[in-house]
Amino acid sequence: MTMACMTGGEVLTPGPIDICKMPPRGVPNPFMNIGTWLMCVDFVVDVLINSSPSCNTGTIIPESNGDQAGTMGGVISGTFMLLVTPLTGAFNVLLNGLPANNLGMTVTLSNDTNTMGIYSIPSQTDVIAL
Repeated sequence: MTMACMTGGEVLTPGPIDICKMPPRGVPNPFMNIGTWLMCVDFVVDVLINSSPSCNTGTIIPESNGDQAGTMGGVISGTFMLLVTPLTGAFNVLLNGLPANNLGMTVTLSNDTNTMGIYSIPSQTDVIAL
């Protein structure tokens, strides 16, 4: 599958499962949670894909979107619009000693620890890691 880089691509929760509480009563509601590789930090600067820095499992997305209405925070984490952290990556490609993030294989924690996500919208289509 295609490897992640800073030209775009998104990490999505598979369905609206980011459960956040909405004011004024704190009623739990499901939201889609989205993180984009354009906003990532701790990326790999010495491996470029399409002239953009690449992303490995040490790369985080500091802010997720889609759950802005749930301002009372997630049911589990108590937070909203927080970081997306990759947990898994390519088994056979290491970037600076960590697995590369690749489409369909990178599982993430979205909104801090509130829900799981997956890298599902490619940032490029030229470089592939299996």
